[in-house]
Amino acid sequence: MTEATGPVLRVLTGRLAGTEKALPANGTVSIGHQFWQDVVIRDPATKGVAVDLAVDGDGAAQITVLSGEATMLGSELEAGRTAILPPYVPFSIGGVALAWGEPESERWGEAGGLAQATPAPALPPPDAKDQALAVLKEAGSDVRGVFRGRRAWALGAAGVLMVGAATALPAIDALGLRGDEATRVDRALAAAGLPALTVAPDPAGGVVVTGVVAREAERVRAQDVLRDSGLPGQISVQTSAELAQSVAALARTQNIQAQARPMGRTGVFLRTTPMRPDQRARLEQAVRTDLPLAGRLLLREDLVSAEDLAIRSVADLTKKVSSVIAGEPAYIQTVDGARYFPGAILPSGHRLLAIQPDAVHLEKNGRQLRLAT
Repeated sequence: MTEATGPVLRVLTGRLAGTEKALPANGTVSIGHQFWQDVVIRDPATKGVAVDLAVDGDGAAQITVLSGEATMLGSELEAGRTAILPPYVPFSIGGVALAWGEPESERWGEAGGLAQATPAPALPPPDAKDQALAVLKEAGSDVRGVFRGRRAWALGAAGVLMVGAATALPAIDALGLRGDEATRVDRALAAAGLPALTVAPDPAGGVVVTGVVAREAERVRAQDVLRDSGLPGQISVQTSAELAQSVAALARTQNIQAQARPMGRTGVFLRTTPMRPDQRARLEQAVRTDLPLAGRLLLREDLVSAEDLAIRSVADLTKKVSSVIAGEPAYIQTVDGARYFPGAILPSGHRLLAIQPDAVHLEKNGRQLRLAT
């Protein structure tokens, strides 16, 4: 059992029930059958399943199914699906239920009850590779057990050939021994837990692998898979963080101040300074056109511009020593005698909206600013 002061991921059912893993304050953990994953559940029913659990510093989380499928509250989530995951709400892979939350919370009993109320799915049938290997193995042992000697060897070989003829195509398909170069690399990547990557023939020769991975370690794994395949090619894969930064950079090319962070594998949470409706529409269209690998885009226009942060006094607005003069109407007067009444554009580019006894109200680029006097 892992000692943790922050949120944890806890296994609710199965032989690992009660096991916990501390979650990062802001990051992603991978869950599944493979040993490279952060949380490994070696159960036959979890074979081929890979799920990312992303948490942020605001107490929110979401799961993204990378391969296989997961179940949450009776609904199936297929590969490529993302869902918001509240704390203490269980999700399951291969019938093994998990949930996240604070380790000392009393709500774990509620989570356990929800997990027990969801029936576990039946074990999946053996895949083609397992069946092919089993048939070949049994065929050889059966023939050797029936016949002996030189004649038995000849008949046994013939028997194996006959069985091989019946099972060759599914076995070859299952083991990835046929198909063009792109298909072979695609199968190898899927087997390595990277089914979301795309493989295509490279006009210059070999293959090119594209797509988005959650973290740098997965890009390295894709490079290893391509190298081990013995085929020429190149990896043109972005991490989720790099994709988010590309979205922020695209916003800046349109003179929009922006900050971005990943939201799942391909989703992006983008904070910007306030935009006009046409600016927002133009930015969203540019993301769809220029960054097609970006998935869901969540925009929040609550970023304070650097210009607004620099405005701390009335003098910053007029670029001169200034005073607020009360009266009807009130106005701002600079040291050289210039006067600015409500409606005027100040040297800083702000429009003066109103003057109150304790504050000046301004607007620029659709964003309003209140400056205490």
